[in-house]
Amino acid sequence: MRLADEHPELRRKYEQIVASQITFGFFEQTWVQDILHPNWRYLLNAQQNPIFRIPVVKKFGLRAYLQPLFLRSLPLLPGQALADLSSLKSKLFLHLNIDVAQEMESFEPVGKYQLLQWQEGIAQIRAGYSENVKRSLKKAKGLQLRPIDYKVFHTFFTSQKGENLGNLTAAAWLRLEALYAAAQIREQAFCAGVFLNDQLVAAGLFFRHQQKLYFMKGTLNEEGKSVGALVFLLDAVLQQHADSCAALDFIGSNQESIAAFYRKFGAKDTYYQVLKGRWPFV
Repeated sequence: MRLADEHPELRRKYEQIVASQITFGFFEQTWVQDILHPNWRYLLNAQQNPIFRIPVVKKFGLRAYLQPLFLRSLPLLPGQALADLSSLKSKLFLHLNIDVAQEMESFEPVGKYQLLQWQEGIAQIRAGYSENVKRSLKKAKGLQLRPIDYKVFHTFFTSQKGENLGNLTAAAWLRLEALYAAAQIREQAFCAGVFLNDQLVAAGLFFRHQQKLYFMKGTLNEEGKSVGALVFLLDAVLQQHADSCAALDFIGSNQESIAAFYRKFGAKDTYYQVLKGRWPFV
């Protein structure tokens, strides 16, 4: 195994492998990754074929391999094992989240997200709702779901959560806006708002790739909380897409309170592996 800088031939090989895997989704696409992070290297096998695409930045004058914001995890290509990445653990600055096909393999710790899957449309989805979600939908009277543009979503989100929430700096918001714009051109992104008496009370940003939806970000205001607006938003989006999609990826969360909320829709915990290097603070 060896690391190599990106060049057109390596990129072409990697993209061909990704395109051949029907299980790979939105965030596995190189154009998505390139918007969210500018510089990449590849881990090559003995045949000099790429098996893992790795983000790289400079930190204290050294190369650092750190998980980019908005990219929850990165795929280890099919046919490879976590042991193939063991050499990376000698790196000083390393913190990567990895999707692997071999469920029994594990580095410690692991991360999790919630995934809702279905085969038979909205009736099957709603049958899996918790009683809490069902009660919230009953009190969601007079609410309407409408498409909104990205700027409306961003303004509403930041008005509720603040301009800088965690790692959501101005630069991070610009990257998300660029990703949304590029995905919308491909008909792979939309924003939805919930309105009560023509007032926006909840908003969500979604991506879509083939038969999978991704709930990227969402929030609601105090009035929205009183009428279960976020529950209504997710249910209404699911109703719209239940016949053309088969899964909703909730993106996160490792935060238990958020994970518990997503599970109330019938979503199940799904895991990825975490690979860290010699410096424990990244």
